[in-house]
Amino acid sequence: MLAGASLSQEQLRARQTELLAAMMRDPANLDIAFEYATLSARMGDYEAAIGTFERMLIYAPGLPRIQLELGVLYFRLGSFDAARSYFEQALQAPNVPPEVTERVQTFMTAIDTAEDPTKFSATVMTGLRWQSNANAGPGGRQVTLNGITFLLDDTAIGRADWNAFVAGNVHMAYDLGTQGDLLEADLLFYGGRYFDSTRLNTELAELTFGPSFNLARFDIDNARLGLYGILTGVRLDNSNYSGATGFGARIGIQPSPLSSVNAKIEYRYRWYRDSRTYPTVSDRNGYQILAQLTNSYQFSSAWSGRVALIGDYEHASVRYEQSWEAGLSAGLTYRFASPVEMLRTVWSVDADVGYIRREFDAPDPVISTTESQTDNELWVRGALNVPFRQDIAMSLSAEYRRMQSNYQTRDYSNTSLTLSLIKTF
Repeated sequence: MLAGASLSQEQLRARQTELLAAMMRDPANLDIAFEYATLSARMGDYEAAIGTFERMLIYAPGLPRIQLELGVLYFRLGSFDAARSYFEQALQAPNVPPEVTERVQTFMTAIDTAEDPTKFSATVMTGLRWQSNANAGPGGRQVTLNGITFLLDDTAIGRADWNAFVAGNVHMAYDLGTQGDLLEADLLFYGGRYFDSTRLNTELAELTFGPSFNLARFDIDNARLGLYGILTGVRLDNSNYSGATGFGARIGIQPSPLSSVNAKIEYRYRWYRDSRTYPTVSDRNGYQILAQLTNSYQFSSAWSGRVALIGDYEHASVRYEQSWEAGLSAGLTYRFASPVEMLRTVWSVDADVGYIRREFDAPDPVISTTESQTDNELWVRGALNVPFRQDIAMSLSAEYRRMQSNYQTRDYSNTSLTLSLIKTF
């Protein structure tokens, strides 16, 4: 796969055109046909690859490697009956190479799994994080509140800390048997324990559940519409902090094999519980409306990118806690062969930047009687992802976040380093 990583999409298309012309001049040349088919498959042109491989079987019937490639292509298209037929033909041939038998058996197992109406998958991550400003406190002790200068104590300014965490996502999908419609549920969870700032100890869980519809019935190919309910609960400092109920809608479209567009809009009603540590948090009771649009594109087998637009409105019981925000983020991923000989996996590097503008509806009388809070939030993030095998990986990430605010108590910066181990099921 990475042998063609240095070729751009334009170069791949040019090579595909050259091979097509050569194949038309010499249709019996199986070497040219095989290169054309494999290149077409790499580019996502599965129909061209399938047509070429099937023509090759006319000139050289019974080749198990060609039957294997056809089975793989039909599997990628979701045509499991055709894929199974070619896999079975490959196994029936005399003197089948062991590597072909192994791959066929792997895909036959995958077909049995794919045809099961109920599917489960999960990702679990655990690790350690260091932050230079774990409590998001201001960098200096001196702040001005309503024109009066105050000196903050040690608990109010930014402090560095470590925390251990576990996070994950469990996904369930049940095939309703109606043109690809599904009943889906996702459980997101997170738990974090801080070494010093124990008031930041957090447990969070969110469940979304509802149907998703295949839009091919409306002549919209490679697209799904999901409608779902939302339940959320958060604990902070070993006590109940907040909860939410709501609903949302999402749509995902794949305009081409190289690109995808995803959009969602969600409504939540949120309530907060006052505690000794957080005595006025119930001022934030109210609803939230969140919208997000993401576009991802595969530039080559090595490079991919993504862009996201974000919008959010938060209603609260007091106006100085109400806010709206708008932002955008962009990122790149580079995949490369492992530099470690004993790890025959594809490593990747991620780089992301983002910006959010946030404005509040009214002044907070404790801080200013005339000026509402206004924030500009910027972050830069990088990560190295190292798979040890298909289902286990390690990630090392670094992030710098700058919150510029006209309220000195909300103005801060934070640098974080995270080492995590990721397991998929």
